[in-house]
Amino acid sequence: MNRIDLPHLVWALESLAEGNLVNRIEVDKETEAFAKLALERMLALP
Repeated sequence: MNRIDLPHLVWALESLAEGNLVNRIEVDKETEAFAKLALERMLALP
């Protein structure tokens, strides 16, 4: 995530808003679970 710049982030978000999924990443179930846990912990920070 530290490699994405603002123009590419805007492009990806605008594409999502238009209903287009770009740069989809697929991982195995174990990696998915650990990634979801990490995101939940980051979002729970004060």
